[in-house]
Amino acid sequence: MFVDVLLVCLIFRILNVTDCQDIDNYEKLYDDLFNSQYNPDLKPVSNGTMMITLSFFNLGLNHFDEVDGILSLSGGLEVSWFDNSLKWNPEDYNGISEMLVSKSVIWFPHVTLMTDAQQLQPFGANSLFKILIRYDGFIYWTPADIINSKCAANIRKFPYDEQECSILFTAWDITWKTYLQAAPIPYTDSYENKHSDWNTKSVISRQPKIYGKTSHEFVFKIKREPLYYNILVFLPVALLSLLNPLVFLLPHECGERHGYGITILLSFVIFLTLASDKIPATSNPISFLIIFIIMVFVASAVITLLNIINAYLFYKSNYVLKGFFKHMYVIFKKRRKNQVFPVEKYTVNYKDIAICLDRVCFVLSFIAMLSFITVYFIVLQY
Repeated sequence: MFVDVLLVCLIFRILNVTDCQDIDNYEKLYDDLFNSQYNPDLKPVSNGTMMITLSFFNLGLNHFDEVDGILSLSGGLEVSWFDNSLKWNPEDYNGISEMLVSKSVIWFPHVTLMTDAQQLQPFGANSLFKILIRYDGFIYWTPADIINSKCAANIRKFPYDEQECSILFTAWDITWKTYLQAAPIPYTDSYENKHSDWNTKSVISRQPKIYGKTSHEFVFKIKREPLYYNILVFLPVALLSLLNPLVFLLPHECGERHGYGITILLSFVIFLTLASDKIPATSNPISFLIIFIIMVFVASAVITLLNIINAYLFYKSNYVLKGFFKHMYVIFKKRRKNQVFPVEKYTVNYKDIAICLDRVCFVLSFIAMLSFITVYFIVLQY
């Protein structure tokens, strides 16, 4: 028992001594690197230029504001460069090959997000993430933040729209001798949290022409999930539009004809008020869904007007029709029933005209509503 206790104490003693030696070596290495000769304000250039390597990691989309044109996402940069003044031999420090330091004691590049919708400042300026230094002078830093980037929205095909947003980074250096280049793997989404409304289709890493080698951009192509808006907005509007022409099939004597038409029209008004909150409020460009709803609403108003006119004609059944309209009605009846009879012996009143107009209006209005729905889908798919 005594031997076991003595062995345990000896092990803890060895570990304690090892930890103290590591701390001493780290302190000695830190003092040797960041002595009075090292100045974090001086850029460690080589041949007058500085090459910064970038890689973007995406943690997930947060929100896309179509009205203000702002893409919000969580992500950061993997920034790396070489500093020849921060080299050491690991054998001189008990095999220490790398160490973490605060960014306040080391020079770091001022990589600025040029598409920032809030303020222009070096990306990660307020970051508390430490910087990794390797024995060969390789510096590795991974600042991360909530990125709010400006992005002009195009909702013409809402809710089947795809947005293309550019996140542009520039080396803010007055000498223009700090260059940015992409890492071998310029983009990663291994830790991305998928958004419920948006899917990231692709990300392009490229060097824009406007700033040259001093900048680098990541172009996000995102696509909206349309199922929610189809169920909440399009489907009820389509059903109401197909129900509206049925008003011409109701008999005038039932007394519910006008009530049915007005109810459908009011349903459109109430529904449009509710649906407007779900559709992005922007005018440039206007959404095809908005145009579709407006056209259907106008068609519904025309159907209501025709219904009132037909009812007015139906209840003027005592008046006999003469002249051009009588001839047109008789010709129409001949063609439909293949009958031959003189026009003079055929009596036509306004009630007959109203019944005929009901059939014509039903067919035309149903074709018009069905055409609106078909054209809407064709336009959105191409």
